[in-house]
Formats: sequence, structure tokens, C-alpha cells
Amino acid sequence: MDHTMSRWKSSITRLLAIALLVPGLALAAPTPPDQLAKQTVQDVLSRMDGHRAELRNNPQQLYALINEELLPLVDLPYMSQLVLGRAWRTATPDQRQRFQTAFKNMLIRTYGNGLLAFDDDTDIEYQPVRAADDAKDVTFRAIVTTDDGTKTPVTFQMHIVNDEWKIYDGSVGNLSFVTNYRGQFNSQIRNGGLEQLIERMESRYNGGSGS
Repeated sequence: MDHTMSRWKSSITRLLAIALLVPGLALAAPTPPDQLAKQTVQDVLSRMDGHRAELRNNPQQLYALINEELLPLVDLPYMSQLVLGRAWRTATPDQRQRFQTAFKNMLIRTYGNGLLAFDDDTDIEYQPVRAADDAKDVTFRAIVTTDDGTKTPVTFQMHIVNDEWKIYDGSVGNLSFVTNYRGQFNSQIRNGGLEQLIERMESRYNGGSGS
């Protein structure tokens, strides 16, 4: 049972990593979002191809790559607000900024390591975005087939921020990123408070991840 759960968590981490590969999309870009996403995924994975062992041995290089290329594509302020939920409203400005930094570094480490697990046996099928031309909020969908033949739907919720498409949530199967993180954080906040959560995250994730 423990082995099965561990494998499931590893698969989820790899699938969640795809969400950070969706590009910031210019509002008037002529290329459809699904085509741009496919190109970005291939470009980033190609940059890692042949260098995975090096990146595993030098995680700071991996984290720098993720921080530079992928994190700017996420609406981090809004996503931070969503995952903290009610606690965001009562947090001080300093706590909000510190949480956002620690949360960013957590994403860098989690999804950077997840991306290392992708190989040529992982197939990603991109589905066309169906939305009005003037839509400000869209859902991007893909089907990921892992090396054991398992097919998993992945979705990304994206909206316009400063004339670019940014990710603010997504899901693997029925597992929402925001809902998953909110549940984890709220449990820790109930047990020890927001400040303790932030301090734990800072201690664990703020060591050279591009903060």
C-alpha cells in the first residue's frame, strides 16, 4: 500500500509539472494557445534532454532554470491568495510577501524535480482551446500518457494579466492544485498559525531557489 501511494504521489508531481510549461500568451498572439503550449513544452524538455544527470547533481542549476523560464508564467500573487484562502485576508502585508516568496520557492523545487522525471515515453496530447476570441479566462486541456500506459487528463485555468495569459489553477484528474495546497496549508494554520507555516516554509524552501 505504501509503495502504491508513493508511486501515485510521484506520478501526480510529474503531471503537475506540466502546468508550469504553459507559456505566457500575448493577448493578440496569432498562434493558438494550444500550439504555443506544445512548442513551449517541447522547447523546455529539449533543454533538459541529455542534462538530467547534471541537473540532478546540481539542483541549484535546475531551480534557476525553473525560476527564470517557467515561474513568470504563473500568476503567483493571485494563486498565493487562493491557496491561503481566508488566512490571506487576515495576513499582514509582510506575511503575504513572505508567504508568496516561500510558496514560489516551493513550486520551483517541487516541479523542477518533477520535470526531471519526464522522458521520451511520456506522451502529451494537447487539445484545442475552445473560447470566444475576447475571452479573459480559459481552460486549457491536455491528456498525459505515462510510460505504463496510464492516461490522465490535465487542465490549466488561465486568465489575462497585463495582456498575457497566466496560470492561476489547474487539475490532474479531479485534483485541483489550489484546492490541494489550500487543504494542506489550512491544516497547518489551524494547528500552529499562519506565522508558523510561513517560518517552516522559509526554513525548508528559501535556500537559494531564486528568492
